[in-house]
Amino acid sequence: MRRPLIILACIFMSTLAFAQTVRSRGLETVGIGVQRYPAGTIVNLRSAWKISTRSVLMGKLGYNMAKRKDFGKHDNEEGGGPGFTLAYKRYFKTGLSGWFIEGRASMWFLDIDWRDDQPSISGNTDISVVQPTAGIGYDFLLNDKMKLGLIAAFGYELNVVTSGEPVGEGGISLIGFSFAYKLGSKRSSQAARN
Repeated sequence: MRRPLIILACIFMSTLAFAQTVRSRGLETVGIGVQRYPAGTIVNLRSAWKISTRSVLMGKLGYNMAKRKDFGKHDNEEGGGPGFTLAYKRYFKTGLSGWFIEGRASMWFLDIDWRDDQPSISGNTDISVVQPTAGIGYDFLLNDKMKLGLIAAFGYELNVVTSGEPVGEGGISLIGFSFAYKLGSKRSSQAARN
């Protein structure tokens, strides 16, 4: 678990280091997020591109640490893997802060170790998971450059490719938080001047 977090931290820091170059490409924010669900934790790096005064498109790269215990099809399922998310976030007011709704689709590539107690058998399954979710949240402006976001989301996990024994899938609920550094895209700067 430590290694993926170190890799994510290095990517995040290198993104901040090149903020001025990225700013000219229309990137609004970069940040990091953590989401918990009953059977695991997701850590991700995120970027947002402003598409209107109330909407952003988001891209996320992350790592999903699954500890499903007996929530799956076996007595114990644990593992993890990388993935990505594409999301659309719509704020209820202008300024890209406050209450929002979010629709997103994630794709995870998980390596799951499973075990059954009766009879005593174990194995490994590689799965590709599609995870569409919808959420509601609130972004707090901490200062003119930092945002703290809170979200609750609900959706479904669907194993679309399975190599090995079937493992758990189904409904999912998530809660999470994120920190974002506001770069202020060139598009935002031009709009502020007009």
